[in-house]
Amino acid sequence: MFATSTPTAVRVRAAVPTDVDAVRTLMYRVLAEDLGYGFRPEWHADVADPATAYLHTPGQALFVAEDGDGTLLGTTAVKAGGPRSPQVLVDLYAGRSVAQLARVWVLAEHRRRGAARALVVAAARWAVTDGGWSTVCLHTDTAVAGAEAFWRSMPVREVLDERHAGAELQTVHFELDVEALGGPA
Repeated sequence: MFATSTPTAVRVRAAVPTDVDAVRTLMYRVLAEDLGYGFRPEWHADVADPATAYLHTPGQALFVAEDGDGTLLGTTAVKAGGPRSPQVLVDLYAGRSVAQLARVWVLAEHRRRGAARALVVAAARWAVTDGGWSTVCLHTDTAVAGAEAFWRSMPVREVLDERHAGAELQTVHFELDVEALGGPA
C-alpha cells in the first residue's frame, strides 16, 4: 500500500499590514530567482513599499495566498489604470476604466498547487466589484518558465506581443475575461 498525501488547501485573502514584510521578502526573492534581474527601483516602487502602494491607495489591492499552516505561497496585486507604455497600449486604454493585475508571483517550491489561479480569480473579482474597474489587463514575461502557458490557460485575450529575439524581457500583454472566471458581468 502506498501512502498518499494531498497538498494543504490554498487560502487567498486580502493582505493586511502585518503581511507587508513577508510579502516584500517574497517579492524580492521572485525578482532575483525567477526574473533574474533583481529589484529595480524604476520598475518596482510598489515592491519597496507595498503598504503605501496597495493597502493605502484607493482602487488598488494586494492579495496573498497561504497554506493551512499560514505559510506565504504567493502574491498578486491590483493596480489602478492601464499600462504606462508602450504608447499603443496607453492609447488603447485611454479613457477606459481599467486596472492591471501585477505581481502574480508564487514561490517555485509552492507552484502547481493552484495558488496562482486562486490569486488571479480573487484579485480579478475584487477589481471589478470593490475596485470598480470594468477592464482587467496584465502583462507577463514569457521568458519565465511556465508564465506564458499559465496565462494562456486562463480566459485571456492577447492584446500585444512585444517579444523580440535577444531582448531581456519577452513581454506579452493580455486582457482577462473576468466574467469567464465567475466574476460579475
